Amino acid sequence: MSDTDEHQVVHLWSLDEDVVLVGGDDDFETVLSGRWGAQRLKTDGLVREALRRMQLGPVRLTNVGRAPGTGAPGCLILLPVLREVAHLVVRTIAMDDLLGPLLSAHPLSRDAVFHLGAVPADRRFRLVVGTSLVLRADGLVMEVRDSAYRVVVHRPEAVWIVGMLTRPCRAEEAVAALPLPAGVTRGVIGYLLAAGMAVTVDPLPELPADPPSAVTVDSPSAVTVDSPPGVPVDPLPAVAVDSPPGIPVGLAPGAPVVPPPALPPPDAPAPPRYGPSGSSGLSAFPAPDVS
Repeated sequence: MSDTDEHQVVHLWSLDEDVVLVGGDDDFETVLSGRWGAQRLKTDGLVREALRRMQLGPVRLTNVGRAPGTGAPGCLILLPVLREVAHLVVRTIAMDDLLGPLLSAHPLSRDAVFHLGAVPADRRFRLVVGTSLVLRADGLVMEVRDSAYRVVVHRPEAVWIVGMLTRPCRAEEAVAALPLPAGVTRGVIGYLLAAGMAVTVDPLPELPADPPSAVTVDSPSAVTVDSPPGVPVDPLPAVAVDSPPGIPVGLAPGAPVVPPPALPPPDAPAPPRYGPSGSSGLSAFPAPDVS
């Protein structure tokens, strides 16, 4: 393991590069103009300052400060506001080693929502089939058709984690295989899942099948027919069933068993065929001329 074991994950927020901030109708409104039009937000001094800094580059919300007059951390005030403009916010993960971000997720849709959650240890993950990886000036760009985000990988450490997901892999397997802090490896996988670049591949647990129920079939002997007193009930007609030679089926009680006709041995000659007059049927055809 390298000396990066002590490093921790850092979550950064910034506005997309094409977003422009302008003042609103009063001091409590800010307008964000981007590729999907303008959006107005009710803001105070803390939120406006945070948005201004996010326009310059990625920032840590914990460094924004505390809300004036309440003493509450600024991130508690900012998070609800940033959820309203998630389609304009770039999410970035880094380590606290001052060497730059690991990867960034850029929104591509007006409906983009970045749900970042814990990475289950008992599930396997892999890159989405069809993911494209293109090396550009700003890093290794990952895209998936119809995805709400585009991911830019900035550092080789993140490339290692992406490489682990080219086949189904658990987070703990990646942690054991890579010389990175466990939290960093899990964090990058979480960003790839939230951005739609990776998916869970384990099938859902199968429900136990119900045991087959017993099927009762009424037989003719179990059929009872109601009739007036003194009127005999005719027995059910016998049903003829083909069976192998020598096995009688469907005989009435007391009926004699007729043995099947004896079959000729396999090597016995075929019996002659006779015409209407009693002579062999072959005599009706003239002998072929072989001269």
